[in-house]
Amino acid sequence: MVAKKGDVQAHHFAHHTQTNGTSCISAGETALHKFAKSILNDRLEITLPAQVVEQQRNREVVVRAAKRAFDRAILETKDGQIIPDVVLVLRDRRLIVEFKVTHPCEAEKIARIRAMDVGAIEIDLSQYRDHNLREIGDKILYDAPRKWLHNPREREARARLEARALRRAEENRAQIEHYRISYCHRSPSKVPGSGTSEVAARKNGLADLINLPVNGAGCFTVAVAEWQAAVLEALLASRKAPFRARNGLAALRSRRWLDTSFADISGEIACDVRASGIPFNSPFGAVEAYLTRLERLGFVHSGPTEIWRPSHTLLARVDKARELRARPVKRTRELRQLVEKLIATLPADETAAFAFEQWCNSMLLERGHSPREAVDFDETLWRSFTNDLDNVATRIRFSPRERLDLIGLPYHGALARALERKHAEEAKRQSDNQARIAADQATRIDDFRNRALRQLGGEAEIWLVTLNSITGGRPPIEVASDSEAGRDDALRALHSRAREIEIQHRASKRKAKAVAELAVLAQSRYYDEARAVLWMRGRRRELGGKSPEEFTIDDVTKQRCVELLPTKRSRR
Repeated sequence: MVAKKGDVQAHHFAHHTQTNGTSCISAGETALHKFAKSILNDRLEITLPAQVVEQQRNREVVVRAAKRAFDRAILETKDGQIIPDVVLVLRDRRLIVEFKVTHPCEAEKIARIRAMDVGAIEIDLSQYRDHNLREIGDKILYDAPRKWLHNPREREARARLEARALRRAEENRAQIEHYRISYCHRSPSKVPGSGTSEVAARKNGLADLINLPVNGAGCFTVAVAEWQAAVLEALLASRKAPFRARNGLAALRSRRWLDTSFADISGEIACDVRASGIPFNSPFGAVEAYLTRLERLGFVHSGPTEIWRPSHTLLARVDKARELRARPVKRTRELRQLVEKLIATLPADETAAFAFEQWCNSMLLERGHSPREAVDFDETLWRSFTNDLDNVATRIRFSPRERLDLIGLPYHGALARALERKHAEEAKRQSDNQARIAADQATRIDDFRNRALRQLGGEAEIWLVTLNSITGGRPPIEVASDSEAGRDDALRALHSRAREIEIQHRASKRKAKAVAELAVLAQSRYYDEARAVLWMRGRRRELGGKSPEEFTIDDVTKQRCVELLPTKRSRR
């Protein structure tokens, strides 16, 4: 805390201010909160947030965002059952201002504000907690996020919305009843029609894409198949220009097929008419519904900004219908060129007896059809057949097998040569693999033996060929030669034996040290050195029949023996 003395405020203590102008961290919220109320009291001006209420797509502006000046401010004074942060007063009107630093205004306080029916806003200052107070005055008054907690004018705005909605609902009910009585639905025809657009669509192989049931078909004066065929025709004709549902509707309007009774109906009214229980839609909605059916079938695609475009499937279908008669000749020529290219790579003596016409008319036993019959396949099967032909040489080269389907082509010699190479390569791989296995085995044995020699010394050679429980009762060198996993098991056995030797070595050193110290102590307790040696080697009942020299293995056992020595220097 810092003592404050001034000419304006009474003497007081304040939190220490950092060099950047912010208050101490523990008082960050309090300082910001007090500063916000202080600057609002000083400047008596604030930006009010906008408030808009909506109901069923209708909007009413309650307050527009704007700066407002006030006459005076009341700080932290009880007003009814609450104590607002600030109450701004303009003539006879009041506005409660709450500042949010860490916690928003509580629900109970908001409820009391609403009960008082006084306007109230909340300004969110949480993002300014660590800012320099001298730099955020305008942000608090004008820029910080703010919202209305309560606005007495909101009720009036909602009442106006309600009245407007009632008037519109009454008008809509009248329109709905008019359209419901006037509409006569059209269902798909059970027999093909003779309309120009329908006939053209059927010739192009699109019979299953027209005469589809859609709501709103009664908005047109022609059969369902006819107007749908016209929409499909317009879609296909606009391959370069964007096509929207309104373009399809324009095509029908230009033919005078649109019933003028439904020309100007809105989508909202159309939806309400349909909700009354009849299969209704606006003319635009009917066209859009038809395009949606085509999309679900995979024949058109919808894009952004309501753009529709024919799918590759639809375009392929149209192209297929146009090229249907020319297809057999074209495919036979394509097939001849492909076969000639394939057999050109074979030795002349292997292709001398091959005749294209004879092959083309011969049954391919592995496939159940002749190449001539394949010419009439659909595009997918045809491409599959030609791809198989084109890949025969590739399959012979990379995956030859005895009964490989050669599709009647003279590849028998090439296949035999490929099989011979495959067998030779397999034999070489097996030989190389055996050599690699033997080399790996020798490497493992040498590496393991060298490790054993380094860790076990002279004991290594005997230990390597001795049966070991860790290696499954087999000699470690034998297990190490089997595999990498076997070598790991053998290494574990080696590390275990090395640890045993190390433990034994350490125990031996401890025993030698303890025995030497005991011998020195024994000599200090006897005048005769021979008596001391005799005591060290003499068996004693207290030590389980062992001599002190045998019994002593560490400091603990040495101490036990020390307790048996004469307490004073002795001659016996």
